[in-house]
Amino acid sequence: MVPLDGSSFAEEALPYARGLAEYARATILLARVDEGHEPPPGVFVPATAIPEVFQLSAGEYLEQQAARLTMGGLAVQTIVLEGRVPDALLRCARDESVDLIVMSTHGRTGLSRLLMGSVAEQIVHGAPCPVLLIRPQARST
Repeated sequence: MVPLDGSSFAEEALPYARGLAEYARATILLARVDEGHEPPPGVFVPATAIPEVFQLSAGEYLEQQAARLTMGGLAVQTIVLEGRVPDALLRCARDESVDLIVMSTHGRTGLSRLLMGSVAEQIVHGAPCPVLLIRPQARST
């Protein structure tokens, strides 16, 4: 399973997952958690339709990522989850009998980790399987 949040930072885990899946002939499960139901700035969406709108956009994002992986012949599944990110990912890992979680981490320590929390840390401590944490290289802007 590769948790993605729509950022290029999170996507840096994909090459590692790709390599492992090719070697093991495994299926990659791309997961995205929809934590909130707020529309993008400037877009009016009736309150009753907001969850469906975000389910589609998260699903479309995952399908785009899956298409890139399947071009190389990999088996890929996608899932959009709801709830608090660590809880939803851990629940998915258990429910889907995930063998390995591959995810990016900021590698924060000290005060910044205390203030911002660490999804990766919660995943590592609660996962029913091994977790491979990828710390992306710093990019110059």
